[in-house]
Amino acid sequence: MIFNSNAFVLFFLVVTLLYWLVRHNQKHRDGLILVSSFYFYGSWDWRFLGLLVLTGGIDFLCAIKISDHPDKTVRKRWLMLSLVSNLGTLGFFKYAGFFIDSAVTLLQRFGISNSAPTLQILLPAGISFYTFQALSYTLDVYRGQISVERNLSKYFAFLTFFPQLVAGPIERASFLLPQFRETRSVDMNLVARGLWFILWGFVLKVVIADYLAPLSDLVFASSEAGGAVILLGTLAFGGQIYGDFAGYSLIARGLANTMGFELSPNFSQPYFALNIQDFWRRWHQTLSTWFRDYLYIPLGGDRLSNGRTYLNIIITFALAGLWHGANWTFIVWGLCHGLSLAFFRYWRQASWSRKVVVPKPVGWFLTLLVVGVGWLFFRATSLNHAFEMITSIWSKPAPLWESSYLLSVGIGVAMVAICDGFQRRYPWEQVAQWSWKRRAILQGVLLTFVIARWGKEAPSFIYFQF
Repeated sequence: MIFNSNAFVLFFLVVTLLYWLVRHNQKHRDGLILVSSFYFYGSWDWRFLGLLVLTGGIDFLCAIKISDHPDKTVRKRWLMLSLVSNLGTLGFFKYAGFFIDSAVTLLQRFGISNSAPTLQILLPAGISFYTFQALSYTLDVYRGQISVERNLSKYFAFLTFFPQLVAGPIERASFLLPQFRETRSVDMNLVARGLWFILWGFVLKVVIADYLAPLSDLVFASSEAGGAVILLGTLAFGGQIYGDFAGYSLIARGLANTMGFELSPNFSQPYFALNIQDFWRRWHQTLSTWFRDYLYIPLGGDRLSNGRTYLNIIITFALAGLWHGANWTFIVWGLCHGLSLAFFRYWRQASWSRKVVVPKPVGWFLTLLVVGVGWLFFRATSLNHAFEMITSIWSKPAPLWESSYLLSVGIGVAMVAICDGFQRRYPWEQVAQWSWKRRAILQGVLLTFVIARWGKEAPSFIYFQF
């Protein structure tokens, strides 16, 4: 059941109506959220509900043991159990086949004949997202940064909250869990903002991302594409993945708002970034801060030598790439960003660089260039596919297939720029001050576009595969 489906719209209307009726009774409210979240997740594949309950239950127990036991050694053992449970489950379902196939390929290149069983493991929806959310909970309890939750229903309501269960934002327990401990009231201003977020999210997903998807698919599935066509296809994918994922995040925030909950922002006009560091402050913010707090800083962050800091950055982003999927293309995508961030840090620290003033348009273009190269690897099916496409840019300087293709991609990219520019200039706080007539006209126009595109194959969200 995906957001851009009639089934989900009906599901959400029913759940929201029931939620408003029982919102003052915390027990009934948590129970409703829990049941509806289990139903939502089970609609993907009910068999994985047991896995979600099992790993979540282990974390619930481990956190209590960590909180109650005074001995640091014992507390660390319970933390290790949580880490092994979460990372072991994630590793098996997402990476077992990848590592086996990679090992076999490596042995064959050294002339060692080897065969291993090919594992066809079905990937549970959203496992990367809820695993990281659960891990942050036990780690924060271990660090003493949050108090343990002893109410099982509240804990599972936090872990499985359906608006953000399968594709984020990756919430911290310190931010979301306290909201389940409060009695929620219907705040019509929050509801209005939530509906605004939902509408904008559907514009990004249904109107823009789903429009650009076949354009990028056409290029990445073709063996004849070359030259500017590949550049345009990569540009189309950059717009598609942004509209798709930022759209999901906005819809998730809006759904939560209509029930009185707040979720963390996940995007902040990333294609306006003037350098690669700025890009990662704007793109998938909850994932980048997760890796910063739970990997980069524990590795030493920037507290050690410059060389070690550069290495920490590269390791962090290589693993962030692997988090996205079991393919070398994602690792190379992560390395591309990690090396760029390390170089940017070196550049800013070098005394000679202070004499060089990089104009903002140049910084913006170079940032988009790095991001674009990364998107090519991210979208390619394999490293060979990515390198073939890069080679084809120069070896196949073919003219554009049709002027209509250039026009189509241009329209899609323009829509991304217009939407981003509008949200940048007119955030909700400002739109909320408009007259109701002015808001109604704008919302009516946006809703018309969404309805016109609704049901056009209704492709799933890209990040559901992660």
